[in-house]
Amino acid sequence: MSKAPNSETRSNLWSTSVNGVSGRLRLELEDLNPGLRFAVHMETLNRSFDSITITNQPAIRAELVDDSGKEIQTVAYPASGPIPPPQWAVVPHDAYVGFRIDMQTVGVPSKEQRMVLLAVGGITWRLSTGRYLLKTTAIFKNDVDGPANQWVGELELPTVEVVVTDEMFSE
Repeated sequence: MSKAPNSETRSNLWSTSVNGVSGRLRLELEDLNPGLRFAVHMETLNRSFDSITITNQPAIRAELVDDSGKEIQTVAYPASGPIPPPQWAVVPHDAYVGFRIDMQTVGVPSKEQRMVLLAVGGITWRLSTGRYLLKTTAIFKNDVDGPANQWVGELELPTVEVVVTDEMFSE
């Protein structure tokens, strides 16, 4: 019987508020059989007094470094399947919404390769056992087809530690 990993990492810090909105990331390890990947969720908190509308598909700038600060090389993986259209969420004052921002249509390395996929912002990484730091910025641009009260701005999200252990590959 396969043991499904259930590790989850969330930044306990929200980003600095920009135009009344803060953000943070949550990572969750998924066992897709035959491989593993990190699901990346972004949470946005409305600190303004008015409700806002926010898209679930911001542009993402991402950088991954190891625990010594060395940048991790990216890799190319095939992708297939539909990309869902952008959707909008109304977020009332002092409420938050979360949505996935990782690339879910990218193939994953097999467990035998002892690698975990991390794919966000159009970039993919294969991670071996170790500790990494994921730095991201979410960019929300004005969409002419979007609602009138859409939130626009850039959020530099708090860095999140990404940990890959040998136990993740055991069955």
